[in-house]
Amino acid sequence: MGVEAYDPTHALLDEDRIGRAIWECLKEGDSEGVIEIIQIHLEAVNKTQLAKEADLPKTTLYHSFRSKNPTIKTLAKLVHACL
Repeated sequence: MGVEAYDPTHALLDEDRIGRAIWECLKEGDSEGVIEIIQIHLEAVNKTQLAKEADLPKTTLYHSFRSKNPTIKTLAKLVHACL
């Protein structure tokens, strides 16, 4: 019996899992955790394509997560574009 390969990308793209993780962070008052979860999810998605679909400049996408303080409007556009 060997070690089975594990690909975390599937879990990172699972919307239900991401939603539950975000909800737990919100219940705990962990706003940085929310941003981290969304950032990790977006890293699993093609950022260039996401920026185009969200109608956001790529610089806005990168800056939002570098500063760890994206606006709700930016987050809403990104989440909508992921669907």
